[in-house]
Parts: sequence; structure tokens; C-alpha cells
Amino acid sequence: MTIAPRLIIPALGPVYRALAPVTVPAVRLVAGGSLAIHGFPILFAGDLAPTAKFLAGVGFANAGLWAVLVGLVEFVCGLCLALGLLTRVVAAPIIVFLVVAIVSYHWQFGFHWENRGIEYPLFWAIVVFHFLVQGGGRWSLDALIAREI
Repeated sequence: MTIAPRLIIPALGPVYRALAPVTVPAVRLVAGGSLAIHGFPILFAGDLAPTAKFLAGVGFANAGLWAVLVGLVEFVCGLCLALGLLTRVVAAPIIVFLVVAIVSYHWQFGFHWENRGIEYPLFWAIVVFHFLVQGGGRWSLDALIAREI
């Protein structure tokens, strides 16, 4: 049994209860939408070659293939995450992508994002991990079609 904490300002209780249902879809929309926005130019706006060059520079063999995979994960999986479609399925490759980014590139720069460190991709990996475990939530296409893995 969970006991709700007593609010210092009880009058805010109705506000918190009213906003509670929108927090999960808002985080899902921003997380997935941000990824999709990063992936779109890789796949559709001529950023494949610069992405491949970057990946080759950090040690990826077959960098062109990896650039396409990065674009697909960011765009397709990001879009699905934003919509809450196949949420758990698409969360897994997103987490793998973020962990690989941390280990292969960001780790050398330490923690702070301002120095290209692990802070930002680690934060988003944890956010996406939430959706891997919890699913898309009430306001998702998964819930609308009543199917989830």
C-alpha cells in the first residue's frame, strides 16, 4: 500500500491530478520526436555521407551501412516511439543505439554534455528504458489498438 505524501499546498492537488495523465505521452512525444528529427536529414536530406564520414572517423567499419542504420533507428523508431506504436519493440534498438553512442564516442569526453560527454545520451537512454518497461501508456497507438508486446 502506497501512502501519498501530504502536499505543502493542498490546493495544488487538483492541478497535479489533472496534469498527471499528460506527462507520459508528453515525454514519449518529445523523446521520439527528437530522435525522428535527428534521423530525418540522415535519410532524406543528404546527410548520409557526413554521417558515414563521422562514423568512419570514430572507428566504424562499413560506415555507410551504419549511417543508414542510425538514420533508420532515429527516424523510424523515433517516430514510432513518439506515436506510441510498437513502443517496447522500438525502444530496444533506440537503447542499443544510445548505449553504443555512449561507449564508442561520448565516454572519452566524461560526463558533461557541454564537453560532448555521456550526460545527454545517458539521460535519453533512461527515458527510453522507461518505455521499454512500461510501454506507451494510455494515450498511445498501442493502447488504441489494444496490442502490446
